[in-house]
Amino acid sequence: MRKVAWSVTHQEFIISDHYYFSKLQKYAKEADIQIDEVDDFEKFSEYDTIIFNYPEIPFTGDEADFVEELVKKGKTVGIFGYYKNEDKIADTCNTLSERFGIHFNGDIVIDNINNYDKDNLFIVTTDLYNLPDNINKLMLACTDTLITRRPEVRYLVHGEDTAESKLEEEALFFAEYVDPNSNGKFIAGGTCVFWDNYSIDLYDNKAFSLNLLTR
Repeated sequence: MRKVAWSVTHQEFIISDHYYFSKLQKYAKEADIQIDEVDDFEKFSEYDTIIFNYPEIPFTGDEADFVEELVKKGKTVGIFGYYKNEDKIADTCNTLSERFGIHFNGDIVIDNINNYDKDNLFIVTTDLYNLPDNINKLMLACTDTLITRRPEVRYLVHGEDTAESKLEEEALFFAEYVDPNSNGKFIAGGTCVFWDNYSIDLYDNKAFSLNLLTR
């Protein structure tokens, strides 16, 4: 069984919120993935995957050091933000993600062509990398863009050519740092609502969500 720590150490969205994440909890259980809300940073070392879903409290240098050691030991860590730098979410994510060469831009992305339900903030894309064959199309609502700054960082999800960043940044939405020795991973995503109850059943979002929990 894969053990996932869903952090509540930095005022994240809680997975036990039935309205938003009951489907993710259900699908994870069906896939033999155990998800626990964890409020003690030191306990993350007991888990295979650690998730920070919309953290609102910046990470200290010591906390970033701790997460870096987890990745070096082969753990998977994911951090997921939101568009517009609301609540300074991009700035907060950067206090951890920049340790791994990934920067959140805090921008807004629209796509007037490839979108869901005629909403240009509900980005639809098939431009995917380093993902299993059963993941071909995703819907990412209200997403930020990322910049990669280290050679160990690779793309996971990119927008179509029709996606437009309001800051004129490249439409990179998800990326991951891969440790060259342990194969541990640090995953960053521009949106935290790709796996909520509204989005998870659209296109291949369910398979994508479960893959991120088990990479």
